[in-house]
Amino acid sequence: MKKDEIDFRRHKAEAKININLWLLGTAFTLFTFVVAINPDLLKENIFLSLQLTLSIPFIMSSVFAWTKLLHVNNNHNIWDVYGFITFIVAYSFLINVVGIFLSTLIDLKIGLVFFLANIVFGVTYSIFEVVGYKEKIRSKILKDSLFIILVLLFGILPAIFQGIF
Repeated sequence: MKKDEIDFRRHKAEAKININLWLLGTAFTLFTFVVAINPDLLKENIFLSLQLTLSIPFIMSSVFAWTKLLHVNNNHNIWDVYGFITFIVAYSFLINVVGIFLSTLIDLKIGLVFFLANIVFGVTYSIFEVVGYKEKIRSKILKDSLFIILVLLFGILPAIFQGIF
């Protein structure tokens, strides 16, 4: 592997680690917020409590995977894919937690607007990236599909059904 390629991969991994550490801080802040404001929300809403709780080990797994990318010269695609999957699950869970909070504490419509904005801006970002790098279209479709499915199943649907029941 060329030195430029290794340097690029390491720089990319360091940036992803920083993003994940920021998300980890967000997860702990949200957890603290819920416990301080209304701990019964964790007992009452299984989707909220599970996603908030599970986002932390998913983020940590992503950090570990991308840290591994700083030090391996072979099998780096495996670590990159694993790091991305664990990241997108954790990120989706955090989006779902905030959306469920908004739906529960403010209004279902506000929560749905939040979910929709995250989906639209995520897809918009992917469109811009595909315009610049056409070879990324398959990857972006798969990644965006995973994000949208997770937000729909574990964020939007629970928020809607919570308002009904």
